[in-house]
Amino acid sequence: MRRRRLPMIMLLVMAGGVGAGIAFLTAGPMIAGRTKEVLFVVGGGVGLIAALSSLEVAVIGLMVICYVDGFLKGLVVSTATVFAKDIVLAIALIRWLWLGLSRQRWEALRLPVILPAFLFILYCAAEMFNTETASMLVALAGLRSWVIWIAVLIVSYEYMTTRAHIERMLFNIVILSLGTGIYAIVQYNIGFGHLYALGPGFDFYNRFGWGSGVRAVSTFVGPGALGDAMSLSAIFCIGAILYMRGKAWLKPLMVGTASVCLVALATSGSRAPLLGLVVGGLSLLLLVRRPRFLFAAVFIGVLAVVVLNNYAGGAFEARYNPQMLTARIVISRTTSPMLKGIRSAFERPLGVGVATGTGVGRGEFVVGREAMVIKQTAGGMVENEYGRALRELGFPGLALFLWLLYATVKMTVVSFMRARTVESRSLIAACLAVVVSTLARLAVGSAIYLVPGGPMFWLAAAMAARAADIEMAGRADVYEYVQRHEHADRVPKQSAT
Repeated sequence: MRRRRLPMIMLLVMAGGVGAGIAFLTAGPMIAGRTKEVLFVVGGGVGLIAALSSLEVAVIGLMVICYVDGFLKGLVVSTATVFAKDIVLAIALIRWLWLGLSRQRWEALRLPVILPAFLFILYCAAEMFNTETASMLVALAGLRSWVIWIAVLIVSYEYMTTRAHIERMLFNIVILSLGTGIYAIVQYNIGFGHLYALGPGFDFYNRFGWGSGVRAVSTFVGPGALGDAMSLSAIFCIGAILYMRGKAWLKPLMVGTASVCLVALATSGSRAPLLGLVVGGLSLLLLVRRPRFLFAAVFIGVLAVVVLNNYAGGAFEARYNPQMLTARIVISRTTSPMLKGIRSAFERPLGVGVATGTGVGRGEFVVGREAMVIKQTAGGMVENEYGRALRELGFPGLALFLWLLYATVKMTVVSFMRARTVESRSLIAACLAVVVSTLARLAVGSAIYLVPGGPMFWLAAAMAARAADIEMAGRADVYEYVQRHEHADRVPKQSAT
């Protein structure tokens, strides 16, 4: 009995010590009027302790931070908010390592994506030492932009071991997308004035003015991130309608959330997420050919149009019209940066390295003046991820990058083929639509780096694989149960003597 109580006593002592330390450290700043920073530190400390104790808390917490990333950075301008996502992801990896060592089980490492992911990470790390690298800090930021969210695949797959886990993650996405979507619509109509009043960190949003109004950013770092989040969330919501069990109000909630996401996408004025939504939505409808599913999609579209006309009609007309979405604009927007990457790769077949400045973002104040690339040969951003791979990583890097993407798509497709029930196939079809949508958006930007688009890409791949595993395990249990009872029925009962 004493052996069981000792760890709990130690935990209480440690918690008391941490609490006393927090009280001591926060007393001064609170007196000085730095309440926001104090609340952030205390909340972050509690969250990190919770993440260490549960992989589920860590993964869901990471998604929450990804959805409010821009708001946190504006509210508290510090290194901690810039790297909050990195810290939580690191905590999740530590928890995964601990569970693996204690249980001697590393299921995620058997996924077919792991080998190309491992080789791609090694190659990107080697490119940090390219001869064109002018700053190792910028190179580290560039490496982060290529590989950081791959870890989401591992921790998500290890966490979602039951259908209840998947349902809780989907519900989390629904609530986050509904809240941020409604706020985007409100923000589009009232502007950024209320944010400027909170502090100078929101001055970053000045660049998103749009005539007499604004392009909504909601709680994200920019309109593009908002558009990505809303387009992918809408696909998740539609695919989860048939998968989610429980209360009767869940399905109407997901229908309404998907409609809100479509309107919020329009308020961002971002065209690339619209392209991804069209590609992903068509993929989803082709994979799930069910009358009630098609009816739900049509109803969501009609509801979105009604809301759009009342609250965001101007945004839709200004950005999504025949003048702004011509075939020439779409083609040039994709091919011009790709050609730039091809020309650079022929000049330097092994690339110019990952230290091009891409991925520094608001972390520029951490890097300092070195965030500006000194060598002209390594400068210049390529807004096409395939072209950027050619420029930064060269031909070998592009080959590894394409292998990684191919392995991810193949794993998701195989998961869809393994599933048999309508519920699982609809969810996996949504996951595959998210993956395909992201591949389309890679042609015009860093779709697997910005949050929450990047984490959602790997989350979708992990969810598809795990949903198929769970269904197959359920079928195996049913088969074993039937076989056992049939065998029992065939065994003759012995008469009493």
